[in-house]
Amino acid sequence: MKYIWEVFKFEYKGFVGAKSFRIVTIIFVCALLILTFIPEVVHQVSSLTSGADKAEKTKAAFVLGETALENELYTAAFAPDLLSAAVPAKWTDGREDGLTEEQLKEKVGAGDYLFAFYYNGGSEFKFYAPGNKITAYTSLAPLSVYITEVARQAAILELPETVRTDVARVAAIEAEPVIVDIGGNAENNFWIGYVLMFFLFYVIMGYSNAVSGAVVTEKTSKAMELLITVAKPVHLMVGKVLGIGFASLTQVGAMVAAAGIGIAVNLPRWKDLSPDLFDMLTGSNVSGALIGILLVYFFLGFFVYAFLAAAMGSMVSKPEEAASVMTMPMLMLVAGMALGFLTLSGVMNKTLAAALSYVPFFTPFCMISRYTLGDAGTGSIVLGAIVLAAAVCVVAWIAAKIFRMGVMLYGVKATPKQIRRALFG
Repeated sequence: MKYIWEVFKFEYKGFVGAKSFRIVTIIFVCALLILTFIPEVVHQVSSLTSGADKAEKTKAAFVLGETALENELYTAAFAPDLLSAAVPAKWTDGREDGLTEEQLKEKVGAGDYLFAFYYNGGSEFKFYAPGNKITAYTSLAPLSVYITEVARQAAILELPETVRTDVARVAAIEAEPVIVDIGGNAENNFWIGYVLMFFLFYVIMGYSNAVSGAVVTEKTSKAMELLITVAKPVHLMVGKVLGIGFASLTQVGAMVAAAGIGIAVNLPRWKDLSPDLFDMLTGSNVSGALIGILLVYFFLGFFVYAFLAAAMGSMVSKPEEAASVMTMPMLMLVAGMALGFLTLSGVMNKTLAAALSYVPFFTPFCMISRYTLGDAGTGSIVLGAIVLAAAVCVVAWIAAKIFRMGVMLYGVKATPKQIRRALFG
């Protein structure tokens, strides 16, 4: 145990102390903080914009046709103040400037108004907006709702007085959903799970390759010959994997903390800047529990692949050969991510998805996918972690046998016969 601890300290300090490690960590932490603080930056920039500029950007106008002007309900409903309450904009009534429909269209094209509409009663209206300013079209939906209600009220008033009250009552009926939210919003959870799948894939792949690369580098530099004179190969392997594993957890923890702090601080701003993203963050299973589960499964999943990577790296003597022996672990990693995506998308049968989530090489991806969708409870998460921890021990035991044989090979790759002898001899 003493040698494992010494190797662990050496690997951890060497990995964390490397200039490249510090630079990458600082870059990613700063990038995540900048990204999550975008709403605050936009808010500050917007606050510097003059009120006149803002008003200019939201200027809109309308013109009522002759038929609409003859109806008191229409003329009252399309007062600029009432209209702006439903559709935020600085509205101009075309009657004040004597605008015709054609002139209204020309002024929108000239940029005098961001958008405008012509209405002559009923449910139909003409909406004018420049094709190169997509922001104008965000007002189309609320304007349609407003005109629909006005047209409905006008139609009701034209009915005989004996049935008008009953029709108005029926027309006012609206659905009143009682939302029972189980497992968060499905669409939001899908996108959260989608991001987490990529996160798990790249960090496990990156740090596992780092383990393989470190083993091959030490063999190439002949440092392994010196190390095995003072410590057993198994101690070197376990200490190396643990050292790089905790170093990776340090780096990933710093990134997750930066993203979490940035999102928490700027969450109110995200609501103003991007309501859809705000709904995704607040209407899904994103919580402290999910972050904790993600870190646990990343750590255990990393150890499964890292011990395998250490064994694979010990079987070659040249850095350029490391990629070839890492093909099998990387294919399993890709397969795990693919199964995670299939689980998220609902394509895979839930029973099959549940069964595959307990296959150690797939567990980090499938279990996180199931949890974000609300298909995996606390018991499943704990059982998955136990299965993954047991797999770490089994893979470490197998990897230790291969590593013990592999570190003594120089100039040649390990053959299947040598590997079989190391495992069962």
